[in-house]
Amino acid sequence: MSSQSLVSVIIPVFNAEKSIEKAIEGVLHQTHANKELIIIDGGSTDRTLEIIKSFNGRIAQFQSEKDKGIYDAINKGLDLAEGEWIYILGADDRLNNPEVIEKMLDAGTKNDKIIFGNVKNEGRLHSRIPEIHASTFDGNIRWRNTLHQQAVFYHRSIFDDFRFDTTFKVLADYDLHLKLFIERVKWKKAPVIVAVCHAQGLSKRFNRGLYKEELRMKKKRMGILFWAISLPVVVGKYFFKKFTS
Repeated sequence: MSSQSLVSVIIPVFNAEKSIEKAIEGVLHQTHANKELIIIDGGSTDRTLEIIKSFNGRIAQFQSEKDKGIYDAINKGLDLAEGEWIYILGADDRLNNPEVIEKMLDAGTKNDKIIFGNVKNEGRLHSRIPEIHASTFDGNIRWRNTLHQQAVFYHRSIFDDFRFDTTFKVLADYDLHLKLFIERVKWKKAPVIVAVCHAQGLSKRFNRGLYKEELRMKKKRMGILFWAISLPVVVGKYFFKKFTS
């Protein structure tokens, strides 16, 4: 695959003054030159906007307005993105090293629709959260989101007819990954730690709402029969994680 491919990095952000500078710098310092950084802010009220504006001229696209949540912000970024490859970075996260984009593109082929690696979690609230999330893309994804969003480079064509479902507040990326698995898209796993992620987000808090959302998403993607099969599994997973974390 061409190492000159344009990569669009989208950062959705809201009130992340403690971390946004490192997230931005990690993108700008990448050895892969052909990249664009798109930042979509949800109307931050702390110093986030001041920090972003200090990078004036180095950010390809920047918007700041109230939105309907993180996936609404990502969708806005997708509408602006011009890259052949899309990477979505959390404002609390950062790319692992300056060679990440270059290594990920080198690992892929022209037929791949997703290229993914692994993620390092820091600040873990629960023992059930691994230090290294080793992403996979096999049948296990039917039961849990084995593909960490901050580990994935998505080919632009995936978003030709797809935007994240904003009715999902936490698991819209899982919804996409299930869709891609069902469609049997071509993929490549790279031996790369793509990002260092802040492991205290909503998806890392084992609350009842998270698992309700998981069941609703699986009913949408897998049908009523799989929903019925999943129900006791998801309920059991909720109680297991709640009382062992």
